[in-house]
Amino acid sequence: MKTHEFDSAEGFLTGYSERPRGCVLLDVRLPGMDGLELLDRIRVLPPANPIIMLSGYGDIPSAVRAVKTGALDFLQKPFAKDDLVRIVDRAFDETEASGAMVQELEALTPRERDVLLAFSDGAPNKIVAARLDLSPRTVEMHRARIFKKLGVTNLSQALFRARDAGLIA
Repeated sequence: MKTHEFDSAEGFLTGYSERPRGCVLLDVRLPGMDGLELLDRIRVLPPANPIIMLSGYGDIPSAVRAVKTGALDFLQKPFAKDDLVRIVDRAFDETEASGAMVQELEALTPRERDVLLAFSDGAPNKIVAARLDLSPRTVEMHRARIFKKLGVTNLSQALFRARDAGLIA
């Protein structure tokens, strides 16, 4: 595995969006911005990377906050090498699955992507049609094509795929 080490959270953030997808090992205690604050910042930035939190001073509230914020896992130091490798492997498996979802979403036309995103707040067809200045029937046609291209049977599944691919926060 190719790794990159950073001396601070601020150093890590520099150029983050230009880096390829991967797995982030993030310590809770960092100089300056702490790991939990950094987790809050990067969880909404592209690329959507699985994040594994590490800490020698971890407590239950920190672990719960990290996982609720989007960390894949939380490891207490010292940890067994096998445990870390198992979790990193799981992270890469999720990255590959997410990459496949991104490719599926790239098959959508820009208009289909707009229609899908317009449904993200739970709006019905008529409202989405009005927002996008389309007829309700056109929205229904786009919606049917979205379902077919993504291989889903309902809007919730399509929106979950968009969320998992990082298209929707």
